[in-house]
Amino acid sequence: MRTERGFSVVELLVAAAVLMTVCGAVLGLLYRGLAATPVLEETTDLHQRARVASAAFAADARAAAAGTADGPLTRLIAPAEPRGPLDPPGSTAGGVITFRHAVPRGAVGRLAQPLTPADTIAILEAAGCPTGTTACGFTAGSRALILDVAGLAAFITIDAIGPGTLAILDPPGGRAATLAAGAVVVEATEVTYTFDSPSRQLRRTEGGGTFVVADNVVDASFAFLGEGLRQLPPGAFQDGPFLGAGQLAFDADLRRVRVVRATLRLETGVDDMRGTDPRLFARPGTARGAFTIADVQAVVDVALRNVG
Repeated sequence: MRTERGFSVVELLVAAAVLMTVCGAVLGLLYRGLAATPVLEETTDLHQRARVASAAFAADARAAAAGTADGPLTRLIAPAEPRGPLDPPGSTAGGVITFRHAVPRGAVGRLAQPLTPADTIAILEAAGCPTGTTACGFTAGSRALILDVAGLAAFITIDAIGPGTLAILDPPGGRAATLAAGAVVVEATEVTYTFDSPSRQLRRTEGGGTFVVADNVVDASFAFLGEGLRQLPPGAFQDGPFLGAGQLAFDADLRRVRVVRATLRLETGVDDMRGTDPRLFARPGTARGAFTIADVQAVVDVALRNVG
């Protein structure tokens, strides 16, 4: 008869200790993985917001001052300005930049007669307009630039159209000079980026509508660089001489701008994921250890294409 020998108490205790150690290590890894998931998701979202804001800014900067077959708009307007559309010419505002450009493949026409500051109806030449269009292809509600050969420009909103005519609305500031017959009328747009510090948002305004490009932005600034990538100070855009007229008048030094730079700093919107180090967090929180997400800074340099 064969005698079977079982495990001793010591062997059972050793086996249980090994099993508990292995299970503890596995559960620890599982816990850290599950705890890190929200951090990874929030980190991905933070970097994605920075990429979206950078791409939007770069696209508008590259289009700045794009014009017609006659050439870029820089001969008549500034490609980029450190002010909003309603700010007076020669002013500079921190955290604000405005671009203007013709709409690609947009409507184009010419004035058949002079347009004085008091006129609300623009008469267009029939010659050169696409066949079958009522007013050279312009539509009610769109915006346009009138470009005078004398170096004047004016932004208008088209209120209504008729056969060869445009009923126009002027922006605040109006038109300060008479635009000559033959001046080009081109469908155009005006884009403004604004950093709103209280709400921590970077906003984009176009055609009267505003939307948020990125939220949880703790800082945003725009710089204007000239030859050799030397930054031009804001005072250079305030002392004249000024070109153009009315609301589109601009300091001649804006023609020296070759590159525009946006510097954006974004943070996580989760307060519990911001650490205490002020070097990494513009608004320090209370989080410690590995489960923190440092602020992200994006610097976008865009060479202006239409500065010739």
